[in-house]
Amino acid sequence: MRLLLADDHHLVREALCFYLRQTADNVDIEEAASLDEALALGEKGRFDVIVLYLRMPGMNGVAGVG
Repeated sequence: MRLLLADDHHLVREALCFYLRQTADNVDIEEAASLDEALALGEKGRFDVIVLYLRMPGMNGVAGVG
């Protein structure tokens, strides 16, 4: 499973990645610290799951995804 984890808080990303890698089998996690990074990673390939923090810099809630 390919997962994109986008959050501007490093500790949140670190904790979630640690937990997921310990509990999930065969998970490939890409991390992004901003909306721009998440969009750039999204252009490079497909993800099965995207976890996106809606209050990151550059985001305007759900409107930032559209």
